Amino acid sequence: MQRPISLDRRKAFRPPSLAASGAALVGSEPRGFEVARGTAMIESGAPLSAAYLVTEGLVAILARTPGGARAEAGLVGPGGLVGHQAALGARTASTDALALTATRGLLLDGASLAALATGSPPLHRDLVDYALARAAETERLCACAAAHSIERRLARWLLSATALLGERPIEVTHQQLGDIFAVRRASVTTSLHLLEGERAVRCRRGSVEVRDLARLEAASCGCHVEPWRP
Repeated sequence: MQRPISLDRRKAFRPPSLAASGAALVGSEPRGFEVARGTAMIESGAPLSAAYLVTEGLVAILARTPGGARAEAGLVGPGGLVGHQAALGARTASTDALALTATRGLLLDGASLAALATGSPPLHRDLVDYALARAAETERLCACAAAHSIERRLARWLLSATALLGERPIEVTHQQLGDIFAVRRASVTTSLHLLEGERAVRCRRGSVEVRDLARLEAASCGCHVEPWRP
């Protein structure tokens, strides 16, 4: 998964470096944001003017076909940046971003963040590294979708979500997981029942609890990567 973006190496995920440049960058002062579970934070094809630095929550990145079908292209948790392309000059969103849980963090003006990065080589390097990591993740997910069963992909996804959120119940519905993997809800339910039978997870209404990480890893396809740490 991705390494959390640090706007200030001494105080990761906090905005003092941005705030200190506020006099020179109009609109650079970050604002807090909070969205409810199920909120479409970014939509493919829509104008992209801001990035979301997530401090709490889980956000699915979904690629969209010309016909409107969607499938997973990444997963963002605390320390991750949703809409990072805005900080690198993109003006139009190429993917959807869906808040799987209640999500909060900092809303950063894309143009101002890009200008700040221009004058800060370390921040620019962070943003480029993050973009490369996200691209590599999407490439791996493309291969994973073509080569592995839904059960193994689901186990992999749950491992990734646990690495981002910690070992607590993952608030996600069967329908949301079906949308992420572009499969029928029934396929997700069947796969979760199999993982429950292996005592890897326990399902509750609207959430999945990981019971045994080792069993879950044994059931997965192995395409997950541990999040980078600052």
